[in-house]
Amino acid sequence: MKTWHVIQILILCFLSFLTGRCTKRAEIDFVQKTDTVIHRDTIRDSIPYPVYETVIQTVPEMYPIYITLEGDTVREPIFVPIRITQKEYLTDDYHAWVSGYNPSLDSIDIFRKTMSIAKRQSSRRWGIGIMAGYGIGRNGLSPYIGIGGFYRIW
Repeated sequence: MKTWHVIQILILCFLSFLTGRCTKRAEIDFVQKTDTVIHRDTIRDSIPYPVYETVIQTVPEMYPIYITLEGDTVREPIFVPIRITQKEYLTDDYHAWVSGYNPSLDSIDIFRKTMSIAKRQSSRRWGIGIMAGYGIGRNGLSPYIGIGGFYRIW
């Protein structure tokens, strides 16, 4: 066997290796199995506006008043009515109620659950393609280029 045959065979093996390595990356896009992924999105709403506001009740609260008469300070309690209100905040993502004296919703975090399903295809093990290599022919061992079948092990 001549040295240029050996060099050609080594070059063909190297080129086949590089071709297989490049086509291996393209196979990563094939989906292998059905897979379900669940993740949560965080939505931040920093300045919500109430949709509806109602007065729930009025609570009398004692408020001290200091009155100064002729050098004496007198503490006189007065009952002041305080309105307890309920505010309703509503969007497509949440429904919130806040109640109390002059209530306001400063911010709200919503953790929306999202589910995505991906169907994956199995990679083909058997195939037909252009082959190059070294094999046994009519004249003994010789280089081979042609169409052949293959079985993928990995």
